[in-house]
Amino acid sequence: MTFVHNPPNEQLRIDEVWLFISVDETGEGVCAGPLMGPGTLVPLIAADQARMESLIPVARQIAQESGKPVKLIKMSARAELMTIAPFGSRTQ
Repeated sequence: MTFVHNPPNEQLRIDEVWLFISVDETGEGVCAGPLMGPGTLVPLIAADQARMESLIPVARQIAQESGKPVKLIKMSARAELMTIAPFGSRTQ
């Protein structure tokens, strides 16, 4: 069974996101941490500066424990690829 937490959105529009990525000899990957408690893994992605800043300590811990550098990157080119309607129809 899926439970949906559906509070109102807080931002008018998301035009940029920040991601924490780890880097090693095979490439890059999005970091994830136990942000919702033990046994959870949530990607370290933020759509506002306050959230991004709150993730920095988690990223530092991941870098220290993994021995891999962690980069903070900002992406700001928005391309809307699809809209999925609430009742299963697909619109573009």
